[in-house]
Amino acid sequence: MPELYLLSSFRFIVLLLAGIGFVALSSFSYRITIPPISRTIKFFLITLRSIGLFLLFFLISEPLLTLVIHSLEQPHIEVMVDNTQSMSIQDRSGRRNETMKYILSSGIWNQLKEFGTTTYSAFGADTKPIKNFSIDSLGWNNEETNIAKAFQTVQQSAIASNLQAVILLSDGNSTVGINPIYEAKALGIPVFTIGIGDTSEQKDILIRKVLTNEITYVGTQVPVHITVHSTGLSGERVQVSLTDGSAIADEKSFILEPGTREYPVQLMFTPRKEGMQKLTAEVTRLPGELTTRNNRFSVFTKVLKSKLQILLVSGGPSQDAAIIKRLLANDKNLTVKTFIEKKDGQFYEGELEDQLLNEADCIVIVGFPTPQSNILGLQKILKAVNSGKPLMTILSRTMDFTKLQILSAELPFNVRNVVGNEFQVFVSIPESQRGNPVLKIGSGISTVETWNKLPPIFYIQGGFTAKVESDVMATIRLQSAALNDPFIVARNVNKRKSLSLLGYGVWRWTMLSDAGSEGELVLKNFLSNAVRWLTTQEDARRIRVQAVKNSYSEIEAVEFAAQIYDENYQPIDRAQIEIRAQHQNESNTITMNSLENGQYQGTFDHLLDGDYHFTATVMLDGRSIGTDQGTFSVGGLNYEYLETKMNKPLLQQIAAQTGGKYYNSNEISSLTQDVSELQNFKPRDVTKSSEIEIWNNRWMLIILILAFTFEWFIRKRMGML
Repeated sequence: MPELYLLSSFRFIVLLLAGIGFVALSSFSYRITIPPISRTIKFFLITLRSIGLFLLFFLISEPLLTLVIHSLEQPHIEVMVDNTQSMSIQDRSGRRNETMKYILSSGIWNQLKEFGTTTYSAFGADTKPIKNFSIDSLGWNNEETNIAKAFQTVQQSAIASNLQAVILLSDGNSTVGINPIYEAKALGIPVFTIGIGDTSEQKDILIRKVLTNEITYVGTQVPVHITVHSTGLSGERVQVSLTDGSAIADEKSFILEPGTREYPVQLMFTPRKEGMQKLTAEVTRLPGELTTRNNRFSVFTKVLKSKLQILLVSGGPSQDAAIIKRLLANDKNLTVKTFIEKKDGQFYEGELEDQLLNEADCIVIVGFPTPQSNILGLQKILKAVNSGKPLMTILSRTMDFTKLQILSAELPFNVRNVVGNEFQVFVSIPESQRGNPVLKIGSGISTVETWNKLPPIFYIQGGFTAKVESDVMATIRLQSAALNDPFIVARNVNKRKSLSLLGYGVWRWTMLSDAGSEGELVLKNFLSNAVRWLTTQEDARRIRVQAVKNSYSEIEAVEFAAQIYDENYQPIDRAQIEIRAQHQNESNTITMNSLENGQYQGTFDHLLDGDYHFTATVMLDGRSIGTDQGTFSVGGLNYEYLETKMNKPLLQQIAAQTGGKYYNSNEISSLTQDVSELQNFKPRDVTKSSEIEIWNNRWMLIILILAFTFEWFIRKRMGML
């Protein structure tokens, strides 16, 4: 039965005395009336006034009405069902989804309902509850298995229910996400696992892994490392091929050896055009394989234009110019053209022509200009930089800073009062620049600590200040005294980039560092990173439409995002964007929705497996303002077929670590008894309470107003004073 509790800041005796007092006061006020009224009307008026006064006093005490309801909540059992493609594999134990159907149609589930509440959820990459569960609601079409995320989802729902047991039906192969054991233990309740599938290796050959560069260059040969896995096969000759679109880029063949083995295969790929490129590795399909859906594997690589052309201009032969040229030339994705100045101001390589400057992707000047330098060459460099060529500057002791003022508008720093004296300084990298990609040395190497331990180099006494819009990546220090003087400065304004190193003797970083040390790598990686930062331009297109990802699973929605700008790069919100996705003879079309501020989104649902080319047409006020196009892929991920045997050890560990039990698919008869005998598997008392703030309730205010209103109305009708 519900329980009612009334709480007030006044004691009950105070409320009782107040009620008696208000009745007495009301009776006294109506003992004599003009004109006289009947006893019935007088009683009614006394009652209304007493109620009004009492309610007014009662509400001042901030009364609170609490309703408490007690109930029993039955124990809750969550059944988690693997709904991924690996459940459609047929191994020696039979087809896994047929085994799953047999288990789910057995009588143990009705028996469990007698002990508690049973709910179902199907999981793959995500987990979805199934309200009215039936076997037909399972499609076994998810391309990824995330058991850890399934446990996380169950834990969120367990907070509001008396969850006492989880039953997991799966082959135990978690293809994405973290180790599910940790999330299972975090539930704090027993997990009973039912293994679906055969634990022995099947007769199969598959491509387990494909690795290649994320970024490649047109015309540069790139290795693609492929791992082929085989079990139960012997003596067959198989061929591994790599296709770039529709053409075969490379292929190799070998003979399979007995047992379970992995074969590393390296194939080569030479990109022919810029853009995102899909590479597909495929191994020969053999008779009697468990499945052929894992015989191919696809990856994407971003292809940039061919080797970057670097133009190095030096104010004369120097150790800095020599080592910078060598390190840049050792980068297989760069070609370096040098111009070294002679004492008469001419270059050993001949005249610095406009064509060479126009063909360059980046201009690097080292100790240039000098007092002997020809102003004409400097003006040519300025013209090229003004046209958008990025510029890197490294100083020297012999540099003419007066002539350098010709380039001042394009430099990231200002120069004043250069004395000419030099002193040795150390590099100091601010903590805020720890993640700067230009300063990054390598994976697992501490950027700040390594830079700060470099040998000293030379700094010219004088005034170098970073421009307001520039980014100071590094400063200098004298021994342990940190100074605010800039050392490495970068600038990116109006899609024009420049970077300057305000010192010289950088050869010391490489030559004076210990052989094989992290410091020896600094200059090499800095130059490479700086050139790539300088030459990477932001996307300046006014119309940008692209798929959010390069590859989607068959059950995923293909999401598109777009940004649309006018000639002044102001966002357009009224555009109509139609995307047509073409795959062989199939064509699909969607219209994107505006998100305001020039951003749009759109989604294709349930596209068939294959590679798609899309074209986006953008209309504004009935006229076309541009198009965009690209590619994406659906299906072919094959994660569910990379491990074809049941992962029984994982399922056993989950059960053991949580206090549950593991069952083979044909040994589940004791499941009901094992669950019902759990120590905490019993109903729990649930107390739900709700509170009503009477003092803040509008109906109490209405009653109070009505009491005084009726009293006033009756008095007026009776002509009372």
